[in-house]
Amino acid sequence: MSTIAAHNISWTIRLASAVALLACFPAAPAQRQDWPEYVPSQVSGIIRVCGSPQMSEMLRREEAAFQQVHPSVRFVNSLNSTITAVTGVSSGRADIGLLGREIWPSEQEAFVSVSGHRPTVIEIATGSYNVPKATFALMIFVNRANPMRSLSLDQLGAVFGADESAPPPVWRDAGLAGAWARRPIHLYGFARDNDKARIFGRLVFSRHLHWAAGLHEFRNIAGPPAIDAGEQIVRAVAADPEGIGISNVFYALAGVRVVPIAPRSGAAPVTPSRATIADRSYPLWRSVSAIIDGEARTAAAPAVREFLRFIISRQGQAEISQVGTYLPLTPEVAGRQRSLLSTLAP
Repeated sequence: MSTIAAHNISWTIRLASAVALLACFPAAPAQRQDWPEYVPSQVSGIIRVCGSPQMSEMLRREEAAFQQVHPSVRFVNSLNSTITAVTGVSSGRADIGLLGREIWPSEQEAFVSVSGHRPTVIEIATGSYNVPKATFALMIFVNRANPMRSLSLDQLGAVFGADESAPPPVWRDAGLAGAWARRPIHLYGFARDNDKARIFGRLVFSRHLHWAAGLHEFRNIAGPPAIDAGEQIVRAVAADPEGIGISNVFYALAGVRVVPIAPRSGAAPVTPSRATIADRSYPLWRSVSAIIDGEARTAAAPAVREFLRFIISRQGQAEISQVGTYLPLTPEVAGRQRSLLSTLAP
């Protein structure tokens, strides 16, 4: 019996309970493809991984499961900071960079300036529903006294974004009428250079918009006591009937409500939940990605691509489900990542 076949016997037993967890997520409609099944190709070597320390448990499980099938592959991890993910790969110090957030345009440009080409970005999971520091989905909060029931992305842009000459936003801009129409909107959010503010702007603002001048910006307080920016934002909204803030349900208080968001004007609003973030129907979801040099011809390149192919497979996504911090990719997204990997030269 071959090494791969022998390891597959124990692998099948281990996989059964993990796959069962995937059933907790919404059933895929009949027309959707299933998660790609992992069929191993023999590889060996050392894979160096750098990047986000928040992804260490997920990475540990993926590596252990991969080594059951590929015992000759060894991993060297250096998970110190998301900031090292792109520079680690572009400098050749790492083969894989794990991003605890979306890649920034400046990082893309820096990679090109060093290597002469863009990095290959492979989505490996969807961000969390309500886990701090785990790329959680962004949610919109209003005070309990506010009659707002839902918003579209266009309305969010009108509220949080502004043209150069735009007046301060009022609640009419968010669709409220009557006594609320002319009341001012008080904006609360993350500091503009924070990754959450950056991705919010990318998801919500059109090209001619930028952050409204009246935004109250919050950063984490190191303490003691330590207070996350997301908690400060929700507290501010709870104390301000005219406030609206960007945060996460992890920080929710009795004095606020989460506002369902419609992906476009006229569409049905979607309430954020574990299920609607996992299937990406809620529009303010976030992704978790791995960065590689897709044109690398190093000795480790075949093993690197094989490992990523494993992570986006049914088996690898089952490991993500078991950890429970991040959410699995949808089958469609997993299939697109597999197609992207297949275009890379072996």
